[in-house]
Amino acid sequence: MEREMTQLCELTQIGRIGNVKEVGQNLMISVASDASYKKDGEWMNRANWIEHTVFGRRDKMKDWALDTLQAGDLVFIRSTPSQTSWEKDGEKRYGYTMAVTELKLLTAKADLKQRGSR
Repeated sequence: MEREMTQLCELTQIGRIGNVKEVGQNLMISVASDASYKKDGEWMNRANWIEHTVFGRRDKMKDWALDTLQAGDLVFIRSTPSQTSWEKDGEKRYGYTMAVTELKLLTAKADLKQRGSR
């Protein structure tokens, strides 16, 4: 019996949006989450920024994100990593694209401001 290959790798992140920008037909969403660590008994603050890509073929998700998301919004985002390659200065280079499969707005930044003023 022939076995099929299966990809089990995915990235799930809950974090705040840094920016949302269109690049060609795709949408790039930068999300930061807390990656603080302890050094010499003290907590060091550090953000872990990951850039996720909503491909143009996912037009409903892309349109929703463009109309809805803003910097500072808290989101749940799930992506699948895909290796990409390109040529630069005659040398082949490699990187990863985080292709979005699920995206949800958890709390809009505006909602957080309203709660703080009560």
